[in-house]
Amino acid sequence: MAGGAARDLAIRHIHGRSRPFPEGGDLDLVVFGLDLEGILAAAGSPVSGGPPARIVWRLAGDRDSRRTALVTFRRGGVRMEAMAPRSDGPVTGSGSSSASAFGGLESVPFSDGALAGDAGFRDFTVNALYFDPLERRFLDPLGSGLDDVRSGFVRPVSPGSIPADPVRMLRAMALVSRRPFAASSQLLDQVRASAGMLDRSCPERFWPEWRRAAEGSWPHLGLRFLEESGLIARFPELDVLRGLQQYHTFHPEGSVWNHTVLVVQAMSRLPLPPSSDRAALVMTALLHDVGKAQAARAAQAAPSSGMILYPDHAALGAPVARAFMRRVEAPDRTARAVSKLTARHMDSAFRTLTPGRLRWIARELAPEADLRDFWAICAADWNGRSPWPEEYPWSLEEFLEPVRGEAGPPADLVNGSELMASFGIPEGPEVGRLLKLVRHEHDEGRVDTREGALDFLAGLLRHEASGIRGFEPAAGAADGIPAWRSSSPRIGAEWKGPERSGTRNASVWIGRQGEVAPCARALLLRPPGGGGLPDKNMPVSRNPGIPEHQAWNLIHFHQQCCAT
Repeated sequence: MAGGAARDLAIRHIHGRSRPFPEGGDLDLVVFGLDLEGILAAAGSPVSGGPPARIVWRLAGDRDSRRTALVTFRRGGVRMEAMAPRSDGPVTGSGSSSASAFGGLESVPFSDGALAGDAGFRDFTVNALYFDPLERRFLDPLGSGLDDVRSGFVRPVSPGSIPADPVRMLRAMALVSRRPFAASSQLLDQVRASAGMLDRSCPERFWPEWRRAAEGSWPHLGLRFLEESGLIARFPELDVLRGLQQYHTFHPEGSVWNHTVLVVQAMSRLPLPPSSDRAALVMTALLHDVGKAQAARAAQAAPSSGMILYPDHAALGAPVARAFMRRVEAPDRTARAVSKLTARHMDSAFRTLTPGRLRWIARELAPEADLRDFWAICAADWNGRSPWPEEYPWSLEEFLEPVRGEAGPPADLVNGSELMASFGIPEGPEVGRLLKLVRHEHDEGRVDTREGALDFLAGLLRHEASGIRGFEPAAGAADGIPAWRSSSPRIGAEWKGPERSGTRNASVWIGRQGEVAPCARALLLRPPGGGGLPDKNMPVSRNPGIPEHQAWNLIHFHQQCCAT
């Protein structure tokens, strides 16, 4: 056994089972005394069982114009890769599949020199260890691998290890994140000198290393390695966070980067459900505040208090996070999950999460993520501050209590086909609008059956046909003026203003989503000096969360229903 399998066995042997580390699922084998055909025959023999072995040609990367053949097969749920020992011998042949076509495929008898030659092709000394299963002993041909396992250092095999394959810089980050190791001075020096070479490497090889780092027990240490080695400069979305300071009352830990590292650490310690995509959640923790760099131009500092704000950084960060994930060749579903969670990570701040709001968030996150993932990023963001007096106050079970433990969005009560058949509505955007309104009523708990949904739609369409769009009558009145209830999920903020005539913001107000609210006598957005209705060309002073067309719907509503 060679590579990671031998390294992990050495960790367990030296440090004992009490020192935890993630187990790998692959097994690397270096085979002596067999050529390619012999390896294939042994791997695919009736004794071994399982599916037939296959050859995988791979560009070695650590020697120019040199290819190595791997024989891959799976036994007992473990994926195995078997190959002959590599050497510096000449590459022969012109590309045929015979054993003599490429170096490293010939039958090589065992010797200390052959083993040392193979070790010289590997990346780090802790990965240049071997374990002989027949004699049950470790082999350390370079003489420093076992010592580095004991001392906990990641050290390059040679001065040319990192320049030979720059992706090894990310592999070092992953190794530090997954194992009880620290970067040696030799590794840091090589990375600092070769960091620019990463830009010329194949991006398809980036994501496996990022994923391994994110799934490790210590991903925050991998991020500190990025910073200490200077490799962070190759990822400008992260590098810029080091210079962004935050309001000390909310973030005593300092810069956005310090906060990010603490959030990643907090995420790795959360009791996540087994079904969670840990890599997606840790990457969300890494990228959740990248929008603060875009919001920095609009950041407002109050000189008297020193408060620093980054408005709308969650929404601004979502496309940046998506672009980062695409650049490292992450799977599209993972990239979408990270982007959606980044966009929504501030939804629990400074507001009460009602059942309706939680269900709306679940709809926004589906199908790539759910409310369990939303809880995770909220909890990690809260806990990622130091020193901070308390942990996130809600467990996952407590967080989901308002929605009866349901992490995903509720199933639709009616579909588009039923809606079109029941009301004779043609296919088009109107169907989507009505379905959204039904979902909103369902989320708020006012409708919970198919029949109730159809009754709600019938009443809504009946009132909209009378010229009042977006509202339905509700019981109650104020000063003889009808009370109405908003049926539009887009109207969800209070409108308030002084009751003096001549002000632009009149005393009309509309309640939060779905609340019943009386309509005051004063017109919405009365022009300066009083008088008639506002002109559509006049600037509208309104809550930015309400779309322009709905603001004018409100004015139209007052035209018809309120005395002036």
